[in-house]
Formats: sequence, C-alpha cells, structure tokens
Amino acid sequence: MFSNYFNNKKILYLNDRHEEEDTASEDRRKLYDKRILPLLKKNDTAMFAEEINPFLWDYYQNLGLATIKKENIFYVPDYLNHSSLTKAVLDNQWLTKKIKQKSFDTLIPYIESYDTQVLAQKIGCRILREASLTDWINNKTNYRQVIQKLNFPMIPGFTVKNLKEAKKCFRSLRNQGFKEIVLKKERSVSGFGIFVVKTEKELENQLEKNFIGQKQFLLEGFIEKIKISPNIQYWVGPKKINLIVASDQLFEEDRVSYAGNIFPSRLEQIPNTWKKIKALSLKFCDYLQKQKCYGLVGIDYLITKDGQIYSTEANVRFNGSTFAALIAKNLFKPFDKIFWKTFSLYQSPLPFKNLFEHFSESFITQRGQFGIFPIGVDLLDSMGEGQFMAVGKTLKEINQYIKKLEQNKDK
Repeated sequence: MFSNYFNNKKILYLNDRHEEEDTASEDRRKLYDKRILPLLKKNDTAMFAEEINPFLWDYYQNLGLATIKKENIFYVPDYLNHSSLTKAVLDNQWLTKKIKQKSFDTLIPYIESYDTQVLAQKIGCRILREASLTDWINNKTNYRQVIQKLNFPMIPGFTVKNLKEAKKCFRSLRNQGFKEIVLKKERSVSGFGIFVVKTEKELENQLEKNFIGQKQFLLEGFIEKIKISPNIQYWVGPKKINLIVASDQLFEEDRVSYAGNIFPSRLEQIPNTWKKIKALSLKFCDYLQKQKCYGLVGIDYLITKDGQIYSTEANVRFNGSTFAALIAKNLFKPFDKIFWKTFSLYQSPLPFKNLFEHFSESFITQRGQFGIFPIGVDLLDSMGEGQFMAVGKTLKEINQYIKKLEQNKDK
C-alpha cells in the first residue's frame, strides 16, 4: 500500500481505529479495520479482527484490488474481550511470537499510540513516529499553539479547566460577537467530542453530560457562513512531503459531526485561496518533518463565504477519507477527472452479497466504471451499517447513485 515510500521493505498494517482517543463508548465491532483491505497488495501483511467475507474479497480481487496473500493475514481471536484490537494482539503471546518471526521492518497502524508502539517493540520492528508526538500534536490545544507560532489565522478561543473558567470565556466570546460557542474535547474523532451551545445553561449541561474526567477543554467561537470545509492530506517523509488528496468534508445536521467527503475540493475553483491553503499546510508539514513525525497527516480548514481561512485541527493519522482517495486512485486514471463522495448506509441487517445482487447494476464491477464501491461493509449483516463511496463524472451523477441505493435499501 505504502511500499513506494519504503523501498519495498516489509510492512505490517494494523488499522485499529480504537487506538484513537474518545472511542471507548463505541461498540467493539465498529473497528472498521477492513477499510484498508482493498488497498493491500500481494506482499503486504495485515492484522484483522475477523475473517474476510469471501464474496467481498472476490469482488475486490476482480477489480485488481486486495491482492494480499491469504497467508499474509493474521486474525486476532477474542478481540471483543479487549478495548482495542491492538490490546488483543498484545495479550496473545502465541500471536505476537508468530508475527515477530516474520521480521517486519515497519508497523503502520491507524494511529501511532502507546500500545501500537509497545507492539512494534515487542515484534521487533520500527514505527514511523513516536506515540508521544502523535499524542501531543493531535491534542487540539497543542495544535492551536503550533499554528499560532506558524502565523495561521486563528479562531478566537480558550483552553479552560472548569465550569467557572468556561463561563467567563463563554461571555468573552459572546462579547466578541459570536452567537454560538463551540465546546471541544482536546482529543476526539469524527466530531464525537464537539458540541455547539448558545447559552450558559447549555454549556453547563454539556459539561456535566459529556466532559466528566476531562482535565481541560476548549471553547471557540462558532464560525458562521461557511463556504467549504476542506481536508488536505499529505504524506510526510524524511526528505519529501507529498500531497495525497484535497477533498471537502460533509457534516450532519448538528454541523460538527463528520458525514463524509466529496472530491474534488471546491478549492480548485478559488485558486488564490487554494494557494494560501497549500502554503499553510506545507508550513505545518515542515514542522512535523522537523519533529521526525512521519506518515499520513490530514489538516482540516474552514473557508468562509467572505474568504476567511481557519484551520480547526490536524489528524496526524489515517483520515476518514484516506481510504476512498487511495481506492479511487487505484481504480481511475486520470484521477483528477472524476467526482467521488463517501457516505454511510444504515438499514436492516443483511449480507453484502444480498445487497450487491439487489443493486448489481449500481456497483462498480470493472476499473474505470462509475457507480457505488463498498469501503467498509463488515457490519452490514450484523448491524446493517456500511461505508461506501459513489464515483461519477459529475456531482449530480454520484448523488443519483446514492439516492437510488438509499431509497431502496430495505426492499
């Protein structure tokens, strides 16, 4: 998958989203570790929680994807008895010994956590960046400090430790003209730890309900009249920094919860703003490179209708749209002539095979063909939940694919 950055060294992938903070309340089955499956090549090795659905694997391989050898996949028994897939591996001496015998050069996890760093040491391979670095920079307070030094435009905000401080800062932001205030955990994913409040009473209720045990947290002014919210992803290496993809984020009705991405970003339609975004992004990537913090990074921005630019956070790890971007690059040439959109489907439980057979004319079945592609469908038959992408020549076309699937999903 990333062998071109490592001179074909032996890489082990562990796509465990539950190594990120603020995921403890999620169902253990929602590991989504198989989103990486279509991208795995013949000489790659990976760890998964459960057996791969043979119909899904055949589907991927008919497209020239997921060519990983069966013997190069390790399955982790009893993972539901642990808080993460990584902890389940660490607790299995037989499995870690077997993995160590393979003599891997590099472990690439979803995020370099303290547990994945321990695992890398235990199996005798390196990890791209120290867990202390990812733990520090993925903290929203620390990110604000870094981009302030890099002269990024800043959203007015404060880091506070208690309700008394929060109320004082809430009033300060209201006095600056903000009608709504954003309350943020320092570490969270997909908008889980972000809440928009209008009153001090709402602020107090959210703190009591969702911020128990938080040593400190952030308050920021809510930026209104957003034109686009781009996510820019790079690969940071020791000598080079490569742009992976620029796409626009979509949000749920609460305006903060992640709902997917659209490619291409509308930044391409405003070249002056795109130029500024690139310059800011490279400043941050240069900072990471100097810290020897290598690997994937995604930087989130808000662009207002009057052209103001703000960066809300960086995800120094795999991003939600990383998988879709790399899959699209594998399936379509040239990559910059297509539109794609990621989305989730919620319906009555059924196997992916049944869904595919019912909508076979909508699914992509050959390279270059437009339609629907399954990214993560492990939970379809147990929970009725799946992640997909739609690809087409226009935004209108991909929305039609999605609408057709959603309107008939339970038939």
